Amino acid sequence: MRLRRLPHCLSILLPALLGATAASADEVQLANGDRLSGRIVSKAGNELVIETAYAGTVKIRWDQVTVLRTHEPLTVMTSDGDLTRQATLHSTDADRIAVSKDDASRTVKQHDIAFINPTPEQSGHGVSYSGRANVSAALVRGNSENDRVYGDAVLNARTKAYAWELGLKVDRRKDRGVRTAQQWLLNGNYDHFIDDDNFIYSRLSLEQDKFKDIRQRSTVGAGYGWQLYNDETTQLSLRTGLDYVNLDRMAGEDEDYPALGWGVRAKHWILDRRAELFHDQDGFWSIADPDFLTVRTKTGVRLPIAGGITASAQVNADWERTPAPGRKATDTTLLLGLGYAW
Repeated sequence: MRLRRLPHCLSILLPALLGATAASADEVQLANGDRLSGRIVSKAGNELVIETAYAGTVKIRWDQVTVLRTHEPLTVMTSDGDLTRQATLHSTDADRIAVSKDDASRTVKQHDIAFINPTPEQSGHGVSYSGRANVSAALVRGNSENDRVYGDAVLNARTKAYAWELGLKVDRRKDRGVRTAQQWLLNGNYDHFIDDDNFIYSRLSLEQDKFKDIRQRSTVGAGYGWQLYNDETTQLSLRTGLDYVNLDRMAGEDEDYPALGWGVRAKHWILDRRAELFHDQDGFWSIADPDFLTVRTKTGVRLPIAGGITASAQVNADWERTPAPGRKATDTTLLLGLGYAW
């Protein structure tokens, strides 16, 4: 077969186009001589993250970088807190990097670059928002008739100084036209950070569950918390303090009491971020009467699918040491559903 020669103009333009593509990539050289090209995503601590076309996301040690040159605009924060947006970086000599914006440029030591593309909680500028909503439903007709709708949602906001969370859970069930479950729970937390590992918090919740004889249960409290882990793989926080619980029952005796309160928030990615394990728990234990103890937990796994859509399997367990007369102490629900995270 005879190959056709490229037109003369293409033979000139093609190498130029390929060269321009290569030139537009960020470039990194390591102390051992290795070179990487791609797009610098972020830098925090001693970790530089690069997105490459040939190896996906690559994480390398910042102290092993000897040459750096960027082409896409970045946000750079130095150890003195100075923030430069829409900047480019390039090494000038050993252990020094030029930070350039427009026609202005300044040179800083490499170890003085604290963050590249920092999040709001790292930089102290702005607010980052995230959230999640899940739903599961069933409609059965034939020899049996069952309706089931369950949904929960959470909205989070985070800055360097504080974080807040607002959550909602709704559960409705019918069996042959008879209501068998009717429950909702609204809760909120506000955390004020003393430093990266310690915070003080306030929280509140409102709950209704007619089949547990709860017309309305409200809690409000405050205390101290610890952020034990907080990285891309694992997040774990513990909190404990004092709460005030007010329980308005539909038929039984009302209750109100001060309580020792606690909370656990845990998330951990496994299988190269193909699955996320999670566990949330809140507890309220009466100081005046140890028989009044309530624990709410949510445990499960989320599987990212595509475009923020997730599949989830979780177990909700609510336990009361002293339930209303004729009610069971534990309510357990297994849920399989779809969700959306942003």
